[in-house]
Amino acid sequence: MTDKQQSDLEEALTEKQRRFCHEYVVHFNGTKAAIAAGYSKETARVQASQMLSNVKVAEFVKQLLQESNLGAEETKKLISDIAKSSLNDYFVIKQVEYTPRVKKPLAQMIQELVDEIEFEDEYADKAGLSEDAFNDHWAMQEARKLKKLRYELELKRNPKAYRIVFGENILVDQAELDLVKLTQDKESGKIKSFSYGQFGPKVEMYAADAALTNIAKIHGLYAPERADITTQGQSLNKGFAFFLQKVNQVTEE
Repeated sequence: MTDKQQSDLEEALTEKQRRFCHEYVVHFNGTKAAIAAGYSKETARVQASQMLSNVKVAEFVKQLLQESNLGAEETKKLISDIAKSSLNDYFVIKQVEYTPRVKKPLAQMIQELVDEIEFEDEYADKAGLSEDAFNDHWAMQEARKLKKLRYELELKRNPKAYRIVFGENILVDQAELDLVKLTQDKESGKIKSFSYGQFGPKVEMYAADAALTNIAKIHGLYAPERADITTQGQSLNKGFAFFLQKVNQVTEE
């Protein structure tokens, strides 16, 4: 079929019929496709049956399937990939620096101040500081001594006093989403959807891939015995069988 013939075929369909076709080749659920096309839930099943019996609709669906370039072997591989896939496949474990918050007793903090004051005095004595530098050193030492005094008074009143401070940096394992792989597998059809929401990346996996299962049936990978292609407990097997017959007729032509 030429591009013009395909364009003419598409134009011959109503807007609802076109929308039905595009939805149908996604999940092969006639009722869902009819609802997505704009029909009410009450009439969707009947409308889907009528759509699937329409020769032009069947031909247009056939064209959409051909455009997907999804052959039998590709379908089987994709079904297998989806069956084996897990969200864990998209996490990469990396080691990153982490600075924990720790509880430090006030007595330990006082001792650290004592050691710091002693070290800074020794440094200033041996460094030969200029007058300005020495004044800065003296001011900082006074600040340390005042802090030490405050801690000592607090500790006297509460021997169990402590502070929550930053501890030493450590390396920890962190799981990160492989956004590149997610995007690639979304484009290839291995995952259902991938988007960014209010709280970050949102990934929806295929729980059971109805669309690929039905494409596999069209390719003859396995027989669609008693296939119920609705989600309301009402079968469209008769209409679907007629649709397959029309597809085969189009293929033979």
